[in-house]
Amino acid sequence: MPNSSPDLARQYDPPSTVDEIPIPFHTRLNAPTALSDAQRAALQSQCLLFTRGVNANMTRWLGTAFTASLAGIERIPFYEIIHSPAAATRFVTTLVVGSAAHPALLQMELPLVYHFVELLLGGAGGTQLHREPTEIEGAIVLSVVELICRDLSTAWSTPELEIRHDRSLAGRSLDRLMPAVDSTLVLTFDVTCGTQLGAISLTFSSEVAKILIRTIAGPQETARYSSPGTREALLQRLQRSSHEATLHLPRVRVSLDAIRKLVPGEILPLDLFEDTPAILSIAGRPAFHATPIDAMSRRGAYITSAIE
Repeated sequence: MPNSSPDLARQYDPPSTVDEIPIPFHTRLNAPTALSDAQRAALQSQCLLFTRGVNANMTRWLGTAFTASLAGIERIPFYEIIHSPAAATRFVTTLVVGSAAHPALLQMELPLVYHFVELLLGGAGGTQLHREPTEIEGAIVLSVVELICRDLSTAWSTPELEIRHDRSLAGRSLDRLMPAVDSTLVLTFDVTCGTQLGAISLTFSSEVAKILIRTIAGPQETARYSSPGTREALLQRLQRSSHEATLHLPRVRVSLDAIRKLVPGEILPLDLFEDTPAILSIAGRPAFHATPIDAMSRRGAYITSAIE
């Protein structure tokens, strides 16, 4: 039987004020910067150019089949990147982008790191190690990082997005690389190298994301200048154009018995007041209150007021 002592009950009292309610750490702060479908599709196209180039170059350089494919595009706050449990099992190095040296990160799963190192040293690959890479191993795998940077820069093909490895930033400064709430752009690639599987992810600051999205969207269209004479001629043509117009009464209920008794020549009574106006719709949109009239042997409409 559970202990129901007063002391224990007080220990588990729920928070009594809003200030005492804990805020979940993983609350996303990046909703306003979510990617549109068009932006996501454009990024996928750019990443396809990158994977085609890096697959061919890495296969030739490593001497074994290499395949990278885009696995994910996300906008994630930077604090989720640096505090992710997976970060402890990855090789992390810093990059810079463009002449402004915007910060970026490259993360590589450790099995891939040791696989690349063994291949570059003439081995067959496949060694499974579960430790941090040594300084020498880290220096060897940086050649792979530099090749990835080169191929990604080629795919993006703009000086503003040239990616380089940054050797100046110490690992202890990683948490200050970007603002904690910066909405970073994360590109994740699944990698198959020989028989080894793994993942490589690239994290870019929000400034780089803006430049990239602006670049792939293309130049903004400038408004065409029209002379006053051209605008006046266009307005006259619009005024002479014709649009469908419909004059109809408001919706009204009619009994099924009244409809059943209808025959040609009969009058169908409607439950409407005599002065109920009809609605004149232009191009399918209600525009005026009106009254049906006869005008010069034709049916017409007397406009009573505009519909706001």
